[in-house]
Amino acid sequence: MIGRTIGNYEVVSQFGEGGMGELYLGRHTRLAREVIIKTIRTEDFSPRQIEHLRTRLEREAFIQSQLEHPSIVRVYDFIAEAESTFMVMEYVPGRDLRKMIARETGPVQPARAIRLFKQVLRAIDYAHHFIYSDQQGKKHQGIIHRDLKPANILITPNDIAKVTDFGIVKVRGVKGGTQMGFNPGTPEYMSPEQARGRELDHRSDIYSMGVVFFEMLTGNVPFSDTGDGTSDYEIRRGHIELPPPSPRQFKADLSPELEKIVLKSLEKDPDDRYQTARDFYLVLEEFERSGKADFAKVAVARSTVAEGQQRGTGVAIIDVTTVGFNESHTGILGHESTSMGNGALGAYGTSVADGYQRSPLPVVNTKDKDHRPLIIGVAALVLLTVLAAWWLYRRTSRSQVPDNNPTTIAPRGMKAISAGQFKMGRDDGSEFEKPAHVVSTNSFYLDEKEVSNADYERFVQSGQRSAPKNWVDDKIPAGETFYPVSNVSWFDAYAYCRWLNKRLPTETEWEYAARGKENFLYPYDNKWEPEYSSASPSSEAIGKLSNVGSYPKGASPFGILDMAGNVAEWTDSFYEPYPNSPAKNDPGNRVIRGGSYVNPPIQQTATERRWLKPNETREYVGFRCAQSVN
Repeated sequence: MIGRTIGNYEVVSQFGEGGMGELYLGRHTRLAREVIIKTIRTEDFSPRQIEHLRTRLEREAFIQSQLEHPSIVRVYDFIAEAESTFMVMEYVPGRDLRKMIARETGPVQPARAIRLFKQVLRAIDYAHHFIYSDQQGKKHQGIIHRDLKPANILITPNDIAKVTDFGIVKVRGVKGGTQMGFNPGTPEYMSPEQARGRELDHRSDIYSMGVVFFEMLTGNVPFSDTGDGTSDYEIRRGHIELPPPSPRQFKADLSPELEKIVLKSLEKDPDDRYQTARDFYLVLEEFERSGKADFAKVAVARSTVAEGQQRGTGVAIIDVTTVGFNESHTGILGHESTSMGNGALGAYGTSVADGYQRSPLPVVNTKDKDHRPLIIGVAALVLLTVLAAWWLYRRTSRSQVPDNNPTTIAPRGMKAISAGQFKMGRDDGSEFEKPAHVVSTNSFYLDEKEVSNADYERFVQSGQRSAPKNWVDDKIPAGETFYPVSNVSWFDAYAYCRWLNKRLPTETEWEYAARGKENFLYPYDNKWEPEYSSASPSSEAIGKLSNVGSYPKGASPFGILDMAGNVAEWTDSFYEPYPNSPAKNDPGNRVIRGGSYVNPPIQQTATERRWLKPNETREYVGFRCAQSVN
């Protein structure tokens, strides 16, 4: 392929692989335009199937080529030559969101995640309301993506998000032959109605976007292949039947209000989700302003469906003057429009302020009968119920004292950390530790000891990750079996904890577990004790690694070992200066806590903050895992 000319495009180099074939970087032979040339595999098809596939793809390309939005990848051309079929698309530098999460960021910092996700919402809202022409010149409205997922969202180096692969026909092979059909979607990102094989409307995309946002914030999808043989059927069943897990189960420091925003998009019933991408967008904008999940202004699902249309077929009545982001669109999804243009109404019903048709509320005739006796009776019943509830409350409150920190049995090898408030940072430390400020944490569990080489070896043997670079021939060095593992990146640590259904502790959780409510400067006291850790005894000497848990006298108030000395530890948190701190931000870094064996006493405090890029490794950096209390 390389060096070949296809239509007006020269193939320059291989770029990657897509769902339907290989991707190549190309260049227009007459214009200064770089493109992506997507090949369509057809070698396994009969001539009749190839013709059907090409007709379908050409129709899809014809529609997609009409989309012009800064956050949608342009389709430039469709080429069929002999037995080969190609689609020519806009070249977007960067990587897809899937790779960004897996290789660079892990869970995306909420402010950045919202900024990127809002661009996707604008693109999808534009597509859902877009008026396009078919090859016969008829006007239609609304394009449903059907396969929204991080792999179909490209992120440029300047953090511009672009959505690709709108409605392209996918090819799926089956044993004994090959079938062609519309894109069945990707199980992890399917809406319940898509998983059931039902007809879709635009709200299916809302659900899929909710899964994408869930993954951006947590690094996980709600329902996935857990590696224990979970089938596509079980994943689909999760979408259909099971409640989505709490995002804070994976990301403990996620805002509860932001969690509410995510979970609304994942409602099983489309009527209970955001009714448009615009609604989703507006709720996120309000969250950015106020920190609250305010659903008061979002549209409510239609109470009736336009006459002659079945529920869930994609009909939505939208007033172009009130919906969208100053982009020209009206609102019948996937149906031929009978009236087009700015402010024009679709073929069904009238428009209302939020864009959804409603049936008139029934008028109740109140003159036929005197309902006052019934009202008085109901009021009396309500009063008796309230009095009874008050009496029960008084009776039980005398004998029961509420416990905000119930005693729980921690998982093996972990300690229970009770919820509480403490003063984080200090005013007499470095600028990165300033100022001291009061924070609170929920209850959680934390590994008593740092993860050892022996622990990590099982992870390596499972094929999840390669051995750290200080191991010899992928084996633990002699005599270091129970040393803390080191030379691991943040991604390695994150993957290990996830493998055990745990997570990395946040920076706040780590400091609280180290200092306790006593706010000790060191994990064990306010005074440095050389014999309580394997740390450097002075600034002129370097300590040495020890087996994990070798210094029980250095335990924190919660009984956590080695929070000073041995190795410093990755946390789940991005580095940011504390509020009102004089320090400068250094974006994209993950916080490391706890002094290591190479640090002098002044750097062994529980308030000391350091950070690294998440893909970096150090011989003095390891980790321990945390787990939420559910």
